Amino acid sequence: MHPYISVFTIFLAILMTYHNWNINRNSIFLSGFIYVLSSYSLIHYVLFFKKSVFLLAIFYNNTAPIGFLIGPLLYFYVRGTLFDDSKLTKKDCLHLIPAFVNLVSITPYLLTPFTYKLSLAHRIVKDTMVAKTFTVGLYPNIVNIIARPALLCIYVVSVLIMLFRFWAKMNTNNRIPKKQTRKMLIWLFSFVFIIVFIIVSFAILSYSFLKEPNPDLRQFKTSLPMDIVSFCLLIIPLSMLFFPELLYGIPQRRRNINDYFLQQNEKIQPEVKDVFSTETSDVLDKEERNLPEEELQQKDIEPRFIELSQSILDYIKKSEIFLNANFSMEELSRSMNVPKHHLYYCFNSILKVKLTKIRAELRVEYAKKLIEDGLLDTLTLDAIGNKAGFSSRSSFQSTFKEEVGCTPGEYLKTKS
Repeated sequence: MHPYISVFTIFLAILMTYHNWNINRNSIFLSGFIYVLSSYSLIHYVLFFKKSVFLLAIFYNNTAPIGFLIGPLLYFYVRGTLFDDSKLTKKDCLHLIPAFVNLVSITPYLLTPFTYKLSLAHRIVKDTMVAKTFTVGLYPNIVNIIARPALLCIYVVSVLIMLFRFWAKMNTNNRIPKKQTRKMLIWLFSFVFIIVFIIVSFAILSYSFLKEPNPDLRQFKTSLPMDIVSFCLLIIPLSMLFFPELLYGIPQRRRNINDYFLQQNEKIQPEVKDVFSTETSDVLDKEERNLPEEELQQKDIEPRFIELSQSILDYIKKSEIFLNANFSMEELSRSMNVPKHHLYYCFNSILKVKLTKIRAELRVEYAKKLIEDGLLDTLTLDAIGNKAGFSSRSSFQSTFKEEVGCTPGEYLKTKS
């Protein structure tokens, strides 16, 4: 079962990267962590249990440097999530030194003919002791076996220190949404402890492998530590599927950012409320907007991001960006200069309404206004749909009926 779980988690990691790399760049580090850890686990399965000379020749030591990337990817993900910044600096290159050293060490082996690698793989299949004692690079393989988990332990400790420091300062940080931050801290602590279980399980397996002169690998395959590794590998990506809000990270209001919602001093106009659904109107209710920050916090409403949510709706209405047939979250992010994961957080956690719903309501209201203003004297219904931002006649008809309860033609008859 273990190799299938590894393959499945690799697939989920690639899927996560594909769907989220442009929403929250920190998800790339998490996907990379899952991918490397699952690949590392799968490679070890091939090495020790599959007993395939060909696969062993492909994977043995050729992929060794990726094992040193697990710790840095963990660190980059947690740091980027806590401080809402996915950018890497020049200093971050220092984290890649162990992987680079290992790559330099095995470069002569990488350049050897494949026939030599097949010969070595055949020796390992016949005698597992060769994998422990054979020196492929500049130093014995046992150094890698010990260094990789030891390095990951150092990163886990560093991450835990970072989390506890952030937790201690959370209540005094007015630039973060408290409710989302609590969720993320619970997830990050759980994530780190899952990794601790994986480290302990791998340590037990490694110790059992090293202490026996000729270990029985069949016992490893069905052992409890191997089952724990399989479960932990699976639980990380599945958490993202069941709790997608974890991908929003901890959005933070920056002090010096030239974006739309920090430039605006005016509140959203009352007429905007009438366009949106009841759920959205409740969030933007005037009395609630004027509540003091302490009372908003008691309601688990993030006061600073309420302001951003209001500015988003204000911008969509006043700029009429919804009339663009290709209007999407990506275009809104680019136009307002607001990160996409901030927008997703506002729509899903504060406004509790989807952008597609707001877009449909505004387009229908715009089309109704064109009809009521008599533009049908010079335009067809299809042309009005196009002016309102609908990309096709069918989408105009179906959306209009869904929002108003009748087709545009039927609505016209009620106005004539």
